[in-house]
Amino acid sequence: MATILDTFQEFAKIYNDARSSGNNEVAMRVGKNILSIAEAQLSQPDLSATHKEYYRQWYVQVHEYMSTATKKLAKAKTQSSGDNNIADNTDWFSADVPNLTMDDVAGLVDVKEEFMVNIFAPFDKKYSPIYYRYRKDLGLQILLYGPPGTGKTHIVKCLAGELGCKIAVVQIKDVMARLVGDGAKIIAAVFEQAQKYDKCIIFFDEIDALAASRDDDESRHTKEQLTTLLTYMDGFMSKTKPGQIKIIVAATNRPWALDSAVKRGGRFETQIYIPLPDFDARKKLIDIAFGKDRGQKNRLEIPCNPDVTSEWLATKLEGYAGADIKAICKQIINKPLKRAIFAEFKGIKCAEDCVTRQDCLTVIGEYINSITDEMLLEFDAYKANMEFKEYIKAILRIDVSRLKEYARRWLTAKGLLK
Repeated sequence: MATILDTFQEFAKIYNDARSSGNNEVAMRVGKNILSIAEAQLSQPDLSATHKEYYRQWYVQVHEYMSTATKKLAKAKTQSSGDNNIADNTDWFSADVPNLTMDDVAGLVDVKEEFMVNIFAPFDKKYSPIYYRYRKDLGLQILLYGPPGTGKTHIVKCLAGELGCKIAVVQIKDVMARLVGDGAKIIAAVFEQAQKYDKCIIFFDEIDALAASRDDDESRHTKEQLTTLLTYMDGFMSKTKPGQIKIIVAATNRPWALDSAVKRGGRFETQIYIPLPDFDARKKLIDIAFGKDRGQKNRLEIPCNPDVTSEWLATKLEGYAGADIKAICKQIINKPLKRAIFAEFKGIKCAEDCVTRQDCLTVIGEYINSITDEMLLEFDAYKANMEFKEYIKAILRIDVSRLKEYARRWLTAKGLLK
C-alpha cells in the first residue's frame, strides 16, 4: 500500500518533469499538492528530523517557485489587458528595406523563374501586358516549402529588397508562445500595420505550427489564430490600391500538414518548392565561407591547399542544405586553425596551416546531415500530389535507373530494391 511519502515522491517526480519541460501549468497544479502534503506532515509532532528537513526543503523550493510564477503570470495578464498588449506595442515591420536583391540568391533558377512569373511580371511595364493577357489576379499570396535550412527566409528578404518593400518577419513559434488570445491579436496587428505601407511583405515563418490541419489533434490550441489568419488574408488583397505592392509569404517544411483551407484558391494557391542548393548555389556558399567571393565586404580569405577548390567541395556537398554547408565549412576552417594554435603553443612551425582535402573529408564524414533520404521523398510525393505510400509504390513500377540517388538509397535500405 502506498504511503504518504510514496505519494509525495510521485508528485515530486511529476513536478520536476513539468519544470524541466517548461510545462508551468502542470508544475503549478502539482505544486499545490506538494505544499499541502508538506504542510500537513510538518505539523506532525512525531515526524523524524530527517523527514522534517526533507519536507521543509521541498516546501521552501516549491513555495518560492509558485510565488515567482504567480507574479509573472499576473504581470503578463496586466501587460496583455492593460497597456494594450504586445501586439499593439510592437512594430512588426523592418525599419529599412533589406539591402538585398534576387542576385543574392545563388543558383535556384527554377525558383527565380517562378518569382518572375508570379510576382515581378505584373509590376514590370515590359511584361505586365503579357501577364494580364492570361491572368486577372495577382499571385501575391505565396507558400514556400521545402527541406529545412534551404534559405527560405533569405529568399523572402531578397524579394523584399528587389521590390523595395518593408518586411514583417513573423516567427510563428513566438506567436504560439504567447498567452491564450494574444496570438490572434498579434496576427491582426501585423495586417493592420501593413495598411500603412504602399509596399510591404508579411512573412509567416513555420506556418505549419499555426495552420495545421484542423482534423489534427495538435491544432486544437491554434484554431483561433488560424481563423484570424484566414479572415485577414481574405481581406488583405481587396484593400490593395493600384500602384501598391502587398504580398503575403509563408514558409513551411511540412506542406502536407497544412489545413486545406490555407491552400485553397485565393490564399496560398501559388506554391513554390525551395530545393536543396544546386551546384552553383553550393559553390557560392563555399566561396562566401572561405572568403573567396569578391562581392563580400571585409572578407577574410582562408588559406587552402591548391587541390581544395570550391568546385571540388561543392561536388562533395551535394545533398546538404545551405545551413549544413555553412556549418561544415566552419568546422573545416577550424581544422587548420586548431593546428596553428597548438603549434604556436608548443613553439613549433605548423606544417599544415592550410585547409587540406583530408580536413574536408574528415568533417564531411563525421557530420550528421539534417536532410534525410526519406524527407526528400516526402517532398517528391507532395509535389506529385500523392500519399507517401502510394508514391513509393508508383516509383517502384518505373525503370529504377531513372530514380534519383536518394530514392535508390532509401528503397535499398528498406529492402524494397535489390
